[in-house]
Amino acid sequence: MLSDQALWRLYADAIASHAGTAAPELFSPAAVTSFSGLGDAQPAVVNWSIFQLGDGIPPSTGAYASRSGLFTAYWLCLSYLVEAAATSGTQRGPLRPATPGNALSTDLARYRRLLQSLQLPISGIAGRNGASSAVAGVATQDGERAGLLDAHDAVAATLDGRAPALGAAMNRCLLASLPQASELNMAASLYAGSTEFCCPRYSLDGWATGLGAWRSSPADLPPALSLSLPSPAMLAGPRSLPATLEASAAPAVAPTPEPFAGAGWPAFLGLRMPNASAAVAEPPALQRATASGVVEGLTLTLAGFGVFPIQPGDWFDAGLLEGGHATLPAGAPDFFGMGGALGLLPARAVIGYRPRLSLRAASGQLAKELAASVASIGPFTVRREPAMAAALACSGCTGMEVRFDASDSNTPVLLGVISKPVRSVNGESAPPTHKPQ
Repeated sequence: MLSDQALWRLYADAIASHAGTAAPELFSPAAVTSFSGLGDAQPAVVNWSIFQLGDGIPPSTGAYASRSGLFTAYWLCLSYLVEAAATSGTQRGPLRPATPGNALSTDLARYRRLLQSLQLPISGIAGRNGASSAVAGVATQDGERAGLLDAHDAVAATLDGRAPALGAAMNRCLLASLPQASELNMAASLYAGSTEFCCPRYSLDGWATGLGAWRSSPADLPPALSLSLPSPAMLAGPRSLPATLEASAAPAVAPTPEPFAGAGWPAFLGLRMPNASAAVAEPPALQRATASGVVEGLTLTLAGFGVFPIQPGDWFDAGLLEGGHATLPAGAPDFFGMGGALGLLPARAVIGYRPRLSLRAASGQLAKELAASVASIGPFTVRREPAMAAALACSGCTGMEVRFDASDSNTPVLLGVISKPVRSVNGESAPPTHKPQ
């Protein structure tokens, strides 16, 4: 039987391979159903999901999740690059050497403190009723914005024209963060009918076209992706099937993050408790199952499968990072290491549509109890109420096989994100690909 770790590894490596992930890229599978707003009819709701997707900081280990921070981390990094450039005695490109003294250090310290407390989105713009309202804490956020604007002006005055390229980049970040609409931000909304606001611009290239093609495709087309895990080749191999990741063979594609116990990596098979307010024992057969797992394999088909480039707006200039080798002053965070805030940059989103999935349980009794108890399978939520239209529904149990189906859903599912190290081996970035099927 397969442990949760083995299931995550087999599933993640298969998706990464079909998505065309290649070293030194890293595939981070999504661990929970998220970004469902990508399929919303309202463009502002779609934009909010795209912002969360692009602004996530990919982890070097663990699963990809909505974890905003890339925009702020880049802006913060610029403030350190400005410090290094303005105090350098060596002229580099358009930068003019200077020694601004303690004034710049004092101004930048205040600037960074305010920047790190910044909450995005900052404030709302005109909603459906024509009135301007904030997403949360208008007065507080207005005060934060005013303080940041003042600190920004102070830094610019102290620089007095030094490090012009970096100063212009910081200006672009400031404009992208403001509640006023500009080419550097975009209108977003948490859900249909809610107040619209501005957030820094990101794009998911080809997404509207790809989703439209999926939705208009005939239902009887062959699936875009079909997986059987473990694969027949692995089952036919001379080595026994590994129950844990540590025993599995090295993947042929770029490695996915190593699973680990704890909050960063949930169970591949999430079991539903009958009563959420009390700890209730699992069904007998599941309770007796060993730690090695309760299933022997799974199959997954997707009516749609695509890889879509994620692009930050014009507020972002990768050239200023110099391939992760830009000069940082002493005491600056390690932005460019694998664990740093800019060590990995989201490059492509891997998205599926209308999944069908089956589990091969170790026994008929386990199959019946899984059918009644499974709440999630990898990134897919299992429907327990009719209103959960985007989720898988259990469509039956035959022998040791449990079937789940979301082929009637129009909601896409994020399968994972392909990121690339800012410090690539050859200094070049792989070109983005878009492969909707």
